[in-house]
Amino acid sequence: MKIKVMIADDHPVVIQGIQRMLEGHPSIELCAVCRNGGLLLDIQMPGKQGDELAQVISRTWPGIAILALTNLDQPFHVRNMLHNGARGYLLKSSEQEVLTEAIETVHNGGQYIDASLKESMYQDMLGSRSKGNAVPALTQREQEILELIASEYTSAQIAKKLFVSISTVENHRTNIFFKLDVKNTAGLVRKAIRLGLIK
Repeated sequence: MKIKVMIADDHPVVIQGIQRMLEGHPSIELCAVCRNGGLLLDIQMPGKQGDELAQVISRTWPGIAILALTNLDQPFHVRNMLHNGARGYLLKSSEQEVLTEAIETVHNGGQYIDASLKESMYQDMLGSRSKGNAVPALTQREQEILELIASEYTSAQIAKKLFVSISTVENHRTNIFFKLDVKNTAGLVRKAIRLGLIK
């Protein structure tokens, strides 16, 4: 029986590239493509973000194996996707052989993390153990956005208030989450208060 694969990505050129890489593979069948979402799941998409969608899919359809395929290579994103139900994490720069190996691994119940990320994951783990309650250094803009998040502003409202794009706000938001090593807004606010970054 072939492994049935669904691609969830908002970039047509990426979808076409993956389709070409998978077509003709003896044990893999591409059964569906969606651009606004999964077995292959982008993290940055319109509508629900990849981590949110992974959580919904893994809870609703636990039989679906989710493999994150993204350009984001920070340990925070890897941990976040695995925490929210993904079984694997792969970079879009991966070769065809790596992609098919990752698909087969997660389909068979294993976990697959891009080899190029394993060293940074290890170093991040060591750093997390040694940092303890050290206060992370935020840029002035990150501090502004942190305070607005704590005041319950949405990304759209923050963008309007600071005269920047929503994508810029989201990038800063991601960096803040990474620096404080948290997974959601509630955790962010609690840790920021504990570290004295906000009152």
